[in-house]
Amino acid sequence: MDKRLREYIAYIKKEAKNPTPELIEYHKVMTAQFQHERLIHLIVTLFFALFMIIFFIFFGAVELSLPTGTWENIIAYSIGAVAVILLITTLFYVRHYYRLENGVQVLEEITRKLYKRDK
Repeated sequence: MDKRLREYIAYIKKEAKNPTPELIEYHKVMTAQFQHERLIHLIVTLFFALFMIIFFIFFGAVELSLPTGTWENIIAYSIGAVAVILLITTLFYVRHYYRLENGVQVLEEITRKLYKRDK
């Protein structure tokens, strides 16, 4: 998605020097698609963050409540491992969402230029 967004931004910046009604319509459609993608990634990022928090709380509760033993440690550290995996995945999703957000903001600036509202 990052590559597609960067390629589209480069394309529209080049073509925006001579805007046509077809280009403006195409840009509106593409901006709407990227905004939709941004919304979907926001929802996914929030769910991953929620599950990460739940697993960290669950890990703490299990670690504090279970007696120390081999099976109890395996259970606790398995939950901890899932929490860490969710943490890493959430960090990557936040990075990806950050790039999408900034790219859509660039597209909105280009939209204003296409309509000659921002000189």
